[in-house]
Amino acid sequence: SRYFEEAGVQTYLDQLGFNTAGYGCMTCIGNSGELPDAVTKALKESEIVAAAVLSGNRNFEGRVHPMTQANFLASPPLCVAYALAGTID
Repeated sequence: SRYFEEAGVQTYLDQLGFNTAGYGCMTCIGNSGELPDAVTKALKESEIVAAAVLSGNRNFEGRVHPMTQANFLASPPLCVAYALAGTID
């Protein structure tokens, strides 16, 4: 996150909701928060595979949330890019 600050973009990322909430295990095993009820319902009632892109050092199913089955490691700027795109494909 320091390079976001040094590049002068952290203020703009904050305005978009991309705040640094923590590092390491803070985001592990669902500590990143709950999914909206409508999303949880859609995942349970369909064959949709929820994905997450994270800038961590470990990758396993459910790392970000128990409902995420596909998790990908990327640099912080790529995590933001995927989030803005709204898709991993």
